[in-house]
Amino acid sequence: MFDLKFSKKVLRAACAAGALLAGSAASTSVLAADVLSVKEPLPVLAPVVDDFQPFFVKVGAVYVVNTSDSRVYGPLGSRVVRGDLSPYPQNVGATLSNVVTANFVAGVFVNPNWSFEIATGVPSYVSIKTKGFNPLNPTLTNGTKLGEGLLSFVPVTVVYHFTQFGAFQPYLGAGLTPVFSLGNRNAFLTGITVPSSIGGVAQAGFDYMIDRHWGVNFDVRKIFTYAEPTASGVAALPGAYAYSTLHTNYQPWTFSLDLVYRFGGSAAAPVVAKY
Repeated sequence: MFDLKFSKKVLRAACAAGALLAGSAASTSVLAADVLSVKEPLPVLAPVVDDFQPFFVKVGAVYVVNTSDSRVYGPLGSRVVRGDLSPYPQNVGATLSNVVTANFVAGVFVNPNWSFEIATGVPSYVSIKTKGFNPLNPTLTNGTKLGEGLLSFVPVTVVYHFTQFGAFQPYLGAGLTPVFSLGNRNAFLTGITVPSSIGGVAQAGFDYMIDRHWGVNFDVRKIFTYAEPTASGVAALPGAYAYSTLHTNYQPWTFSLDLVYRFGGSAAAPVVAKY
């Protein structure tokens, strides 16, 4: 016979088990939902050190290669004999000697890419010699030393620095420079005067920074200016007035190698940039 009481007990047990399983599944779903809803903290980024140093100085050596184009105008020997001391084209050129001297640069960054700088060096005497020969003036032979000038120029440039290469920081610049002579020495010509002039400057080079303060620099500049040095006499004719002039496109190259020091940023400790 089918036991009705036993069947009811089994049915009640099955219902209880089903309810228990349903509750367990619901709890698991809630826990899973809670786990998924928890946000993980953002990763902590390493602080960025702001090593910007606005001021800089450079000290080193510069090699000046004088590629100037000069033409000599002066009295011809054959005309001087007849008493004519007027200047005429000598049909010869003139060259200026190369020099090596100390180099000094100072400047300031207005931001990490743009800077202004001024450069100078220890003035050195440049020897001026003829290049070529004019048979109408045999005393003015090739390589005749006309005189010496204590030339100096002070380039002032605006420079753009490329900072995306890390420690290696190439740059391009342009500006103006005055050119003048601090003193002159006679040779074939006497009474030498070198007028001041002003010209353009093109610049390229790079800084390689060892740390936030120290680095090394290589720089190339090209000067573009014009000057007309003059002389009032000739050493072979003491006391005689023999005006001459040198038409000079003064366009030297300069190559410098310097030690760089940057300063003016945080003095106590590096400043941590906040982003």
